[in-house]
Amino acid sequence: MASFEDFSPEVNQAVDGLAWLGHLEASTSRWGHTWTFRTLKADEELIAALVAKDYQDTFGQVKAHAWAHVAASLTTVDGEENWCPPIGPDRAQHLRAKFTYCTQNWYWPVGEYLFSEYIDLINKQAEALEAVDSLSSRSLRTSFGTQDSSETQEDSPVPTSTGSTSDSSPISSDVMKTLADSPE
Repeated sequence: MASFEDFSPEVNQAVDGLAWLGHLEASTSRWGHTWTFRTLKADEELIAALVAKDYQDTFGQVKAHAWAHVAASLTTVDGEENWCPPIGPDRAQHLRAKFTYCTQNWYWPVGEYLFSEYIDLINKQAEALEAVDSLSSRSLRTSFGTQDSSETQEDSPVPTSTGSTSDSSPISSDVMKTLADSPE
């Protein structure tokens, strides 16, 4: 039977990150630059939506949404954590400043690439969550009673569905391959 330690290092990292409230980080390098970004908390996603709202009902609305999420998720640019330091405690104002910095200094191909990398990180987050769900439900099915338990294994309830359409494997071979092949 597979255990948490049997997963590939990439899956372990993603699952471990989800154990810490969904926080995942990734770095990417291209065109001589390196960017590090992370998953966003719900309030950060909502603030990003407010920043992009200025472009609602325009041809730039989709790009504004992408730029806002890129700006919110970036933690370092070329190793510099203070690539756009806050000028006060207002997080919405800081995100707007990061958004302005990105859109005034970088061209769309950079934003499109970074947003694609961010979406890949979000997909890894979802895959890791599925792995955690599968691992949790599988652990319930394969647990054994103790001396103090009042039910035997045969009498224990067995979950019949995890709400997932996947098979009994904690992670499909396709997902495992994708995670293993992806850069850290």
